[in-house]
Amino acid sequence: AFSHSGSSPFPCRPSNLPSGPWRSRFAASARTCSVHAVLKGPFFATGSMAASRRTKLLTLLAVMLSYLKARDFVLQRAEVVGRRIGPRWLGMVAWHILNLYSRIAGVRNISEISDNPDKLDPSKRYLIVWHPHGFIAWSALFIASRMAVLGHPHGREWFAMVAPALFRIPLISELLMLVNGRRVDKKIVDNYLEKGLSIAIQPGGVREQIATTHEQEQAIFPANLGFVRMALKYKMDMLPAYLFNENQMYKRVSGYERFTTWIYENTGFGMPVLTGRFGIPMLMGFPNPTDVHVRWGRPVVVEEQAAEPTEQQVEELFCRYLNELRRLFENHAHDCLPPEVAARGLKIVRLDGKPIPPYEPEALPAPPPATATSRL
Repeated sequence: AFSHSGSSPFPCRPSNLPSGPWRSRFAASARTCSVHAVLKGPFFATGSMAASRRTKLLTLLAVMLSYLKARDFVLQRAEVVGRRIGPRWLGMVAWHILNLYSRIAGVRNISEISDNPDKLDPSKRYLIVWHPHGFIAWSALFIASRMAVLGHPHGREWFAMVAPALFRIPLISELLMLVNGRRVDKKIVDNYLEKGLSIAIQPGGVREQIATTHEQEQAIFPANLGFVRMALKYKMDMLPAYLFNENQMYKRVSGYERFTTWIYENTGFGMPVLTGRFGIPMLMGFPNPTDVHVRWGRPVVVEEQAAEPTEQQVEELFCRYLNELRRLFENHAHDCLPPEVAARGLKIVRLDGKPIPPYEPEALPAPPPATATSRL
């Protein structure tokens, strides 16, 4: 019942196992053949050809490890000196690769509007705060990264602080490095701010990511409001940005929240269970076709620097920032979001459990016509 000829693709597989006591003998023989096949692999076989295969595999492994070490060194060096990696044109090449894939996937940035009536001062640095995080922060990487490289909208190059786990993903990590992505680590952030650089941050982070749903827009804020403290410590005006339809690229599948939390606690990745194009589960690389609308708010001015801000100072600035974010959302949501999502409004969540300050709307003129940015 066994074929041991060299022409058989499965030399140790029984064609017809007999019943009764002989069956266990055939199974034991098959297992023995499987062990022999493993021992004849490139790391156990003998002879000059086997030695050559081992050498090639070990060389390939050494090259891969050396590359990863070199990549980590380049990233760490860039985070120390506070500069871009390579010339600006290389960053634009990386963005064009990212944006080309985004267009193929059906995600485009079709409009951009700033509510700020005055041109931003290029001599000042800003703390850019973007919302929402979304399922995988697609717009921030595939669309807005061009703005970081070119220094849009205030005329100064800026750096996006993102989850360190993203730098473990092959290809994505290299492209992130070239489009000014850096690890959101306190020492790295402080180093960039002490050097007088502009940065962008997403305050909700992975906690907002694992709570993302296509049915409700929300902004989650950490308990210590670290981004507000940074603005006060370094006297940086905060510039809110909202990426409308970021949450509509995928559809969340409810009932797997505990699994999502387990993945986050054990890997550092926040990954809700979702469906992508054609309703296929976890189709991360193929979102639903989506038109993204980028909206910039007005700068939230920090009047005085506070090396050690008090809780009162933090709360006062946070309330002003939150009011501007809500105003930005209310001013554009009904033009940019699906009607049923816009009608639910923007849900604000504070992880410290403190009450949400009331929204104080103000009379504003009609928003200017959208600036077409189909090239983005």
